[in-house]
Formats: sequence, C-alpha cells, structure tokens
Amino acid sequence: MRIVIDLISQQLSLIDAAGFVLKQFHVSTALNGAGERRGSFQTPRGAHVIRAVIGADAPVGAVFRARRPTGEVYSADLAAAHPERDWILTRIIWLSGEVPGFNRLGGVDTMARYIYIHGTPDSEPMGLPASHGCIRMRNADLVALFEMVKPGVEVDIVPPDDADWPVYPVRAEIGSEDWKAWALPGPVSPVANSGCFTVGRTFALWQPQGCCEGMGGLAGGTAWLRVSDQGVWKIDRLLAVLVDEARALGWCHLDVIALTRPTTHWVPVSEPLASEIGPVRRYRYTL
Repeated sequence: MRIVIDLISQQLSLIDAAGFVLKQFHVSTALNGAGERRGSFQTPRGAHVIRAVIGADAPVGAVFRARRPTGEVYSADLAAAHPERDWILTRIIWLSGEVPGFNRLGGVDTMARYIYIHGTPDSEPMGLPASHGCIRMRNADLVALFEMVKPGVEVDIVPPDDADWPVYPVRAEIGSEDWKAWALPGPVSPVANSGCFTVGRTFALWQPQGCCEGMGGLAGGTAWLRVSDQGVWKIDRLLAVLVDEARALGWCHLDVIALTRPTTHWVPVSEPLASEIGPVRRYRYTL
C-alpha cells in the first residue's frame, strides 16, 4: 500500500501492492508550488512516509492546533470569530521525508515543517493549489483515507515530470474580468474557453516562458480543446491530464474530435467529418 500525490492533477491516489488504484481524491497543495525549504510555504516533493496518524476518535470537523484537539468543531460562526486561523480539521496524517538533504534533516525536513495531510473547511477550494504547504482534503475523503492507512505507509509527492510545458488547473471560468484570478502560474492567456458546459475542472497548458498556449476541459463525454499554433505541438500533455480527470469522474471512455490521431491509445470511432479546419474524426480513449 502506498500513496501518490500528483502536484499537477491535484489528486491523491491510494495504490495497493499490485499497483491498482484503490481510491482517488482531489486535494489542494501549496499555493506557492513545490519546494522543501523551511518557511517557503511550499509542498515538499519526493519520497515520504507516514510518521504518525492523529485524531482517530475525533468528530468530523474537529479543530486541531499543534496536533491537539481544541475541543471545537468547525462552523461558520467559529470561522468568523477567528479569521486568522489556518484550519486543520478532522484528522492529521503527519509526513516525514525519506531523502536526507532533500526533504529530511536540516532546513528541508518535512516533519519539522509540520507537513500534514489534513481536513479543511468545505468552503476552501479543492483540486487547486491553495494551501500553505500541507495537503488539504475534504473531511469525508480524509476519514475514508485515514481508515486505510497507518504509520509506515510510503507517500510519494510527484512534481511535474518536465518543467517545460506544464499543465495546471485554472481557478474559474475564462472570461472573468479579473484575469489574474483565474490563471495559476503565468501571465494573462490569449486563449478563450469553448463556451460549452464543462464538467469537472478546466486546465491550461503553459509554455516555458510562462505564456498560456492552450486550454481544455470535459463536456458531454468529449474533451474540448483550444490551443495556439505553438500549443498544438504539446497537445498530448493536455490530453493526458484530461484523461486522468475523466477517469477520476468515473467515465468509461473519453472522446476527442481532431485532425489526426493524438496517440496510439486513441481509436477512431467515426468517418471523416467536414469542418472549417479540414476533415476531422472522433477518436476514443477507453478508460
């Protein structure tokens, strides 16, 4: 049994010894991105282990400070009375780094930084980086995970495979007047949403210089994509994230309409269709 936390998809997967995914949850990691230094407010990367589990008998919404229950249960009134608090709720899974000099000991020690998997108020975003360094979960999801793990379970926090052309979730619907509010890293994107009804999250494709070159999401069993002339050469990165999103939503397959077959995993399921950009086909990825 092990846990994998993917910083790009903002998902936590519980994986058995045979490599099968038993459970998968949306999480929220650090708003400041990935990093190991004390005081960085970033989520550490690499190999970790669960050092301690705390709060087994606590009620859902129980408030913790310094890993001890305060006796409070989170509520809107309590939040209004203490707006300065970073709420740690329900359960705590305390992580320890496994790589000396990288995420263990000295100024990079994960455990000494008090990096937990913990519950958070339902009002906080999930599936988007927003924490101060910890891994936030919905309280019900955390309870389910807590029952399946114990100290000693390995936890791998996975950074982007490649610093070039990363894919990140976006904060809100494109078209907001507050352009800086919807995009995560990078400047304003010139690429617009398709305008269709989107299921799940919308994702943005960023080039190395920090410009958004494409966006994509899910709608009606199909992936919608809008990419620039540059972005089309890295569209496989965007599609890979959308496949994971569709799988997390419980879909059986995902379709995309494209000029060419994206990869060998995508099977054509239609005859060529006329379009303004030339003949296209519907391709299907079985999940």
